[in-house]
Amino acid sequence: MEKLTLEDVATFTWSFGHVFFMETAKGNYEWSDPDYQGDNTIRPFKGTYKDWLKRRGIPFGRDKGTHTIDGYCGTEVSIKD
Repeated sequence: MEKLTLEDVATFTWSFGHVFFMETAKGNYEWSDPDYQGDNTIRPFKGTYKDWLKRRGIPFGRDKGTHTIDGYCGTEVSIKD
């Protein structure tokens, strides 16, 4: 799989906590948002949006739009593989 970069585009969905689901052309990821006491990391998520909802224990997420990763997460975000 190709590595995710700050310039990649993702569709962000919020879980009403510190975790966001990110759908990209390179796969799905989770971002732990520091504004909500997360650790500012992006990690791969092996599964679909429905899988993510089930894992988070929520019926739906809040759509936060489509953005470049650096435009939404900032340039200090850490991307883990």
